[in-house]
Amino acid sequence: MTRNIAFYAPLKSPDHPIPSGDREIARLMMRALRLAGYQVSLVSEVISYQKRPEAELYDKRRAEVRAEEERLHQLWNADQSRIPDLWFTYHPYCKSPDWLGPPLCRAFDIPYVTAEACRTHQGGPEDWLAGRAAAQDAVRLAEANFVLKDSDWRYLETFLPDMGTAIRIPPFIDLSALPPARESAAARDVPSLLAAGMMRPGHKMQSYSLLAEALGKLGHIPWTLTIAGDGPEREAIGQFPAFADPDRVKFLGSVAHGDMFTLLDESDVFVWPGIGEAIGLVFLEAQARGVPVAAFDTAGVPLVVANEVGGLLAQEGDTEAFVNALVRLLKDPQLRATLGDRARAYVRDHHDVRAVAANFKSTIEPLFDRDH
Repeated sequence: MTRNIAFYAPLKSPDHPIPSGDREIARLMMRALRLAGYQVSLVSEVISYQKRPEAELYDKRRAEVRAEEERLHQLWNADQSRIPDLWFTYHPYCKSPDWLGPPLCRAFDIPYVTAEACRTHQGGPEDWLAGRAAAQDAVRLAEANFVLKDSDWRYLETFLPDMGTAIRIPPFIDLSALPPARESAAARDVPSLLAAGMMRPGHKMQSYSLLAEALGKLGHIPWTLTIAGDGPEREAIGQFPAFADPDRVKFLGSVAHGDMFTLLDESDVFVWPGIGEAIGLVFLEAQARGVPVAAFDTAGVPLVVANEVGGLLAQEGDTEAFVNALVRLLKDPQLRATLGDRARAYVRDHHDVRAVAANFKSTIEPLFDRDH
């Protein structure tokens, strides 16, 4: 018998038309569950997300979720074949608590599971109290909580009675779904760098600033840079001196996810400081294409890039070390080739969806036979 899993993402639907890391990870979670042998359906597209704490929007979101809860309650009561065997919520946190899954799971005695439950550090301690309390209640209810990051693990430790329901999984991609790699072109006289990131204030802007600063210190070492990304800071980023030479730097704007692989195949180094990157799937995608990474050892970057394996990592805040890493990669094509080979093997062995699917299977399967 194939078990049915209701998948829910209160932050952003995996079917949302605008690409983002959250949407991609949600899709990967669904892919892993299907590979584990389950039938997976998106149970609802209602969201609870608030970018900033606003009482009016909070009440509106809460009412929308209550209406959706009532709709599903009536639907399942009318046709019990629609009741899922398990509920899986991706990314419940203070800004997007899961108000939908817990009451339905209690009402219909459905096993409840979360993945990447976390908290925001934005705003003051009072700003997200209601959402944080709801997210924590959901995690306590869950019979399994899949954790991708060390910071999330430490957060769960602050309120879970014990960590018996917490299960670590690595960030992952689906290697089988990647487009075929283009044939290697002849070696370039001038190494080609690729950077990719949304152009918005905060951590992304900080990464662009650090990248520009580092490139400005490379002296007469030849390089070209392609930048994929767009956003409200596009004009300001284009004015950084290191990015101002159109013969060296090409701005592509927003690039479709599938087209990123063509860019990676045409690049020698993926360079992105990675400040504040929660996970950074693009680092895994670069390595899967044999493109070594230059980044800082910060936030979620070391979860997906091993120093001297798939790239070179500089200690956070040490711009000179980041510059030195770039110099090594730009000057040494053999080093790039060696790291590229290691990178492919590293992603294949540690970060492919199949390993996570097996973890999901071994964790979730016993939940179907639990005592009611």
